[in-house]
Formats: sequence, C-alpha cells, structure tokens
Amino acid sequence: MYHKKRIGLFISHIYGDYQARLSTGITRKAAECGYMVDIFASNDGENLGDYGIGESSILQIPRPDNYDGFILASGTYLQTSLEEDILNLLKSEFTCPIININKKDTGYPSVVLENHFPITEIVLHLGRVHHYKRICYLGCRQESAFNQPRQQAFINGMKELALPFEDSLFSCDTDLESIKEAIDRILENTPYPEAIVCYNDQIALIVISILKARGLNVPNDIAVTGCDTLEFGQNIPPVLTSVTFPIDELGEKAVEQLSRLFHGETIEPNITVYAKPSYGTSCGCSSVHSLSEFSYSRKLDRHIASLEKNVISDMYMSANLQGVDDVDQGMNLIVQFAENLPDCRELYLCLYEGWDSVSSHIREITLTDEDEYDSDTVLLKLALKDGKRLPECTFTKHNILPDYLYDGVSTSYVYAPLFFGERCFGYLALSFKNGRPGYSFHFISWLMNVNTMLQNICDKKNLGLLVGRLEDIYTKDELTGLLNRQGFKIAYQPLIEKAVAQRLPVLILMYDLDCLKLINDTFGHAEGNFAIQVIAHALESSIEEGDVCSRQGGDEFEILAIGYTHEKALQLIDKVQKYLDNYNKLHTKDYLIQASSGFCIRVPSSPSELADMFKDADMAMYREKKNKVKQVIKKSPEK
Repeated sequence: MYHKKRIGLFISHIYGDYQARLSTGITRKAAECGYMVDIFASNDGENLGDYGIGESSILQIPRPDNYDGFILASGTYLQTSLEEDILNLLKSEFTCPIININKKDTGYPSVVLENHFPITEIVLHLGRVHHYKRICYLGCRQESAFNQPRQQAFINGMKELALPFEDSLFSCDTDLESIKEAIDRILENTPYPEAIVCYNDQIALIVISILKARGLNVPNDIAVTGCDTLEFGQNIPPVLTSVTFPIDELGEKAVEQLSRLFHGETIEPNITVYAKPSYGTSCGCSSVHSLSEFSYSRKLDRHIASLEKNVISDMYMSANLQGVDDVDQGMNLIVQFAENLPDCRELYLCLYEGWDSVSSHIREITLTDEDEYDSDTVLLKLALKDGKRLPECTFTKHNILPDYLYDGVSTSYVYAPLFFGERCFGYLALSFKNGRPGYSFHFISWLMNVNTMLQNICDKKNLGLLVGRLEDIYTKDELTGLLNRQGFKIAYQPLIEKAVAQRLPVLILMYDLDCLKLINDTFGHAEGNFAIQVIAHALESSIEEGDVCSRQGGDEFEILAIGYTHEKALQLIDKVQKYLDNYNKLHTKDYLIQASSGFCIRVPSSPSELADMFKDADMAMYREKKNKVKQVIKKSPEK
C-alpha cells in the first residue's frame, strides 16, 4: 500500500452541502497526514419505496481488518435504524479507534459542532449594536430537535439584554403558506417587531420576500436574520445575517483526533468546534462585500442548464439500460455513461459472487438445481481508470479492491452499495480528481439506473426460467422428458418444410410398449411407468441429432426424421431392440420390457401427405404387435 494509514468514513447524503464540506475536510487533512480515506456513502430515507430497502447493504462493504481508524458522521442519516446498525457493526467488528461526529454518548470520542450559541450572539448584536428592543424568534416545527436549542439560545440572548421574550416566540413549517400565517401573527400588534431571528436561512429568505410584498423594507422597517449561511442569501440584497458553520474544520478535527490516537496520545472525549455569526446587511450592518447580482444570476443560469442536461442524460441512460439482457452488454453501456460523471478519475463496479442467483421460490417452480457460490469472492466486473478500461478479475472479500489498482494518486474512494429492494448486487467505487469527493446529487439517479439495470437482468433470468418451464410443461412429457403431442407438432414442422423443399425422404417410426396393462395389473402402475421410461431412454439414445422423438400418450411413441433410407430405418429399429435386449438381461425385474414398431418412408410432395404416412406407420406397427408372440412375465411374482 502507498499510504501509512487507512481511515473509513460512514456518511449519508454525501452530495449535501454539509456532507460534502465535511468529507472535504476529512480527506484534505488525511492527505496532509499521508492517510487514505474510504467513504461509505448511503442515501437512506429518501422515500424511494421498496427500492431503498437494501441501503443496509452498505454494512457489507468495509472489511474490519483493513482500517486503522474509522469516523461516523452521525446526524447525516435520516433512518436512525441504519445509523444504529452502523454503530452496532463498529462496536462488534471493529477494534480500531473510532471518532463520532456531532453525537455524544455513543461510547466513542466525538467532535461536535456548536451551532446554537451564535444565535445568542446575533441577539446580543441586534440589541447592543443596533439597539433593537422588540425582537422575536420564528422557529421550525418540523425540525424540533434542532429548533429547541436554537430557541433556547434566543431566550438566553434576550435574558442577557433584559428584554421580554415570552410573547416573542413563534413557529411555522417550511412551506410558504405556513410562514405567511406566522408573519400574520407576528404583525398582528403594533408597533411591529424591529427584528425577526429565524430558525434557518430558508425561512429567513421567505420572510424577507413576504415582508417586501407587504411594503416593509428589510432592514429599515424590520431586520431579519437566519442561520446556516446559504449561498443565495449571501448574493442578493440585503445580504443575510446568518451563522457560518466551520464544517471543514469539523472534519479536520476528527482526523486530528484519530492521528493523535495513532500516536498513542490521550484525547479529550468531546471536542467542540464553534459556529460563528456572519453579519450582513439584513440586520442593519453596512455591506461587508460587493455584490454582483449579474454574475450570481449567470451562475444560477449555468446551474439550471446543468440540471436540465442531467435530467436529459438520466432519461437517455435509463432508456438505454432498460432493454439490457446481458451484464456484459450493460457494462459496455455504463462505460459510455461514466463520461457524464464530472471529475471522476476511477470507477470500479464490483459484484458479489451469485449476485444474480435465482430465488428459492423460482428454483422450486422451475425444478432448477441450486448453484454453489463462493461467498468470499468478488468480481471486478468493470474497471475504468484515467479513461481506460482495465480487464475484469476476481478477488477475495478480504480486500475491498484488488491491490494492483492503488497507485498512490487517489487518496480517497467513495463506495456506494449496489442493490434493489432486498437484493444486494455488490458496490461501486469512485475516486475523483484532486482527491476531493465529487459525489453530486445527479449521481443518485445515475446509480439508480445501474441498480435498475442489474435488477432487470435478474428479473429476465428468472423470467427466462419460468418461460422455459412453461414451455416444458406445454411441449414436454413430464414422465419421460420427451416431447409431447404439442411439442412434437411444433418440432417437426421445419423438418417437413425442408423435406418438401429439398425432396428428401421422411421417416415416420411408431413404437408401442407390449403388454403395458399386464405389467400394471401384475406389478403396479409404478412399474408400468418405469417400463415406459425405459422405452423412452431406448429411443432417445438410438436416434440421431435432429431427429424428433415424442411420447404421444400412454405407451405410444413416435419418431420423425428426414434423410433416412429403408435400410437405415431398419438399423434404427435394430439399435432400439439391442438396447432393450441388453437392458432385459441386466435388470432384475420380474418382467421383460418389449415394444412393437412400424414405419413408413416417403418423399412427400406437400405437408398434407403426413397424415397418411402416420396412418401407414400405425398400421405397420399394429400388424407387428398382432403377429408377435409376447411373453413379458419372467416368473411368477409370488416367487
């Protein structure tokens, strides 16, 4: 390996601003220390129905022995059950040092972001710098876990300013109508509040637009502040006063804590990184930086154009992958669509052995034997590196990727599980240029297209088995495995057409088991069925490739072949007889298995002559059966 230490990171929704900045801080600091980072990214809780059931397959990807340290980005998981499963995995399987981000009391050292106290500082700023006395708080009901400490921080600031706050606490949901209703309540009494401290920037920006629509100027009539410094709020007037989260520093601190543990140092159980107020013009401060609404508008236009391009690309990718029947065909198409992933340096698609295995239910229905798979083997099905495709190979699960792929250039990899519903296919590994995780929201639909393609291949495999089984039921005799009446008619049609077109002789050979009723009555129907199966084996082993053999029902069999002469037909009959003679000598049954036959050979001028040929062969067979001395009982069944 080319790196001194290897760190793993569990994180969800890596394309979000918080997650992307956190991952960047981790990978940047790790690169400085010479560490490698494997990022295990999921997208749990996105209400994707049954598709999302398999998110937990993220737990199968990391190999505990491969890591010197691990980081868990708690709070990024919408499904707390998945976060709990990850914690349980780390506690039961991983013995390396582990750091938790933004959650205390998990049994691991933590690095926590304090993003509520700046609300107190903003309240103090409004009171002491701008001398506002009528200040209210607009919280968010939908995010009560985060809203409660922010509201308390507001109350703390009001207490420090010795200002009343009991009637200054309001709440809303994040939709426009709910925020309008909250503003109505806030503006019910005059004089109006001088400042509104909002739970976050999203609510604050909507509040500003509502106030403007009602003829109120921000900040001259009412000041407004937010919390989380959205880019939009910093690029239009008034520049929103907000709270800046040092998220990069949060990730860097986590790596620093691991590094200290690697060196045998003692660390504090909890490290706090503090968010800071960012004062703009919406609170009444003078402008801290010049705005270029035109350049930001151009940036938004480019962003919208990029989104439109991605939507079209996703639709095109989905349409092309929809009809894929074969995994190799699918990989060839994915190579083309990998070009749509910006700044992607490496892409590796790994499939678990037996990823397309047939379900036990389908195996039972289709009478399919269960395949044996090596559960410790992974197939590197697609490997793209620096624009070049590498050969596929297999490797053991001990390694997350084959060792030869690591070249020391990529210092971080993002791993995403491949799944559909409860079926787990494997995982995808990505590295990005400059070592920065470039996992964008567009990648979610890209990944879903790949997963849907793999599921379609599995479905078509199952469907193929079901169709094959249905064809067998329709065309094959269940007792002997030979064609039945329907299958026989379907199979011989092209032979007849060929014979008529090329003036070739057609052989129709009929067989009938001798004394089946006597065998059934004397020894039971199971023995009668056994005798029928022996005749079937004798016929099947005697005919040539291309000949058509069937069981018509009961003890009647028919063979249709082309290109036979009279002598060759007799040779076929002799071959069947020798098979039966040898079998009767070797088996220990109390009865002999014998059969009567009759045939017809003719060069038909049209397919309509076939009915007469069958009649002639049938009559020949019954003449032999009538004139034949039949002795099938070897000895008395009592002996």
